[in-house]
Amino acid sequence: MLSSIILCIRCTYFALFFQAVMIESRKKFSTDREVASLSPLPGQKQTEFFHKNKPGLILRVGQKKKVWVIAYTVDGKRRKYTLKKGYPDIGLGEAVKIYNEIKAKAINGDDPLAERVKQKAAPTIQDVMGHYFAETSMAPKTRSESVRLSDKDIIPVLGRKRAIDLTRQDVKALHRGIVERGASVMANRTVELLRRAYNCAYGEELIDINPFPNLKKIQGTESPRDKVLKDSEIKAIWTALERESSNMRDIMRLLLLLGQRSMETMSMAVGDIDQTRMEWTVPANRTKTGKINVVPLPEMAWRIIEPRLTNSKWIFPSFHNATRVCAKVDGHSKSTKDARRRLRKVTGIDNWTAHDLRRTCRTIMAREGVPPHIAEQVLGHVQSGIEGVYDQHTYIHEKRQALEKVEAAIRKLLVVCE
Repeated sequence: MLSSIILCIRCTYFALFFQAVMIESRKKFSTDREVASLSPLPGQKQTEFFHKNKPGLILRVGQKKKVWVIAYTVDGKRRKYTLKKGYPDIGLGEAVKIYNEIKAKAINGDDPLAERVKQKAAPTIQDVMGHYFAETSMAPKTRSESVRLSDKDIIPVLGRKRAIDLTRQDVKALHRGIVERGASVMANRTVELLRRAYNCAYGEELIDINPFPNLKKIQGTESPRDKVLKDSEIKAIWTALERESSNMRDIMRLLLLLGQRSMETMSMAVGDIDQTRMEWTVPANRTKTGKINVVPLPEMAWRIIEPRLTNSKWIFPSFHNATRVCAKVDGHSKSTKDARRRLRKVTGIDNWTAHDLRRTCRTIMAREGVPPHIAEQVLGHVQSGIEGVYDQHTYIHEKRQALEKVEAAIRKLLVVCE
C-alpha cells in the first residue's frame, strides 16, 4: 500500500516537472516568426518570453501589445530596462542590438536605467525660462513683454525639450517661424531672450552645458526706425485727429507734445497728476526703465488733461480698464492702430507709428536748441555710466522749458489749428 502511494507521488512529481519543462520551452524565442506568433499562456493576462541565447532579452506579451524588456545586473543589483517602443515597432534584430549595447554598458559599470531617470529629471527649456524670470531683475514692462514672447513662441515650440538638447536647427526653426508671419524684429527679440535665459541658467548652474556659445548668432536684418514727421505732416495729422474719438485725439496729441511712451500715456491715472504744480508723475511700475519720471505739463498739454481730472481713476477711461485696479491698455493700443490706419487714408501720410510721434518730439527739442542731456531726461531715458550714479538732479525746471519750446514750435506750425 505504501509503495503504491510513493509510486503515485513520484509519477505526479515527474508529470509536473515535465509540464514545467514544456511550459518553459514554450516561453523561448529566437526568430521574428516566433516573436510574431507569441501570445499569453492560458490563464495569464501577460507572459514574459525569453530569447533562447540571450536570456536577458525579454518580450512581455499581453493581450494587446508586446513590450521589450532588457534585464541586466550592475553593481550586484538586478535591473529591468523597458524600451519605449515595443514589437513590431522594434523588431527582433534591433532589440538584440539594443540588448548588446545595454549589456556592454552594464559590464563597464554604467547603469542605463539610472541614466534614463536622470534624463527625465533634467531641466526643460520651460524650466530655463521660468528660472530666468524668477532670478532676473527687470522693469515691469520689460518683464511683461519678455514673458509674452516666451509664452507666445518659445514655450509652445520648445518648452518640453530638454535644455541641453537645444540645437542650432531648433533655434533657426524658431526664428524662421516668427519671421514667416511678418515679425522679423520680434523674431530677433525672441531668440535674444532665449539666449539670455540660457546664459542665466548656466551661470546659476541649473544646466551644465550652454549650447549658445557654440551657436553662431541667428538674427535677421533689422533696420532701426528713423521716421520723423515733417512740419506739414504734423499739421495734417493734428488737424485730422479732430475726426477721431476724444481718447485717440488726446492720446496722440500728448505723444507729440510730451514725448512720452505710448503705453505710459495710455495708462495715465488721475492720481498721477499734481494740479498745483501742473506735473504728471509716471510711477516706476509703469515705466520701461522701472524709475519714476516727472513730466511737466505746459499749457497745451494741461488743457488736454485738466477736463479729464473729474474721471474716477483713469485719464483715458475705456471698457478695458474701467473696473481694473491696474490699467489695461490693450484696448487703447488696438484703437490707436485703427486710428492711425484711418489717418493714413485721410492725410495720405503712410508708414508712421505712435512711437514716431515721440521721436518727432525729441527732434523738435534738438531743433529748438534743447541740450541733449535735458532732452533725454524729458524722454525718461536712464543716464548711463558714472553720471547716472552721481547726478541725482531732477531737472524739472529745465524739462519744463524744453517742453515749452516744443509747444511753441507746434503752435507756430499749426497757426490756426490750435
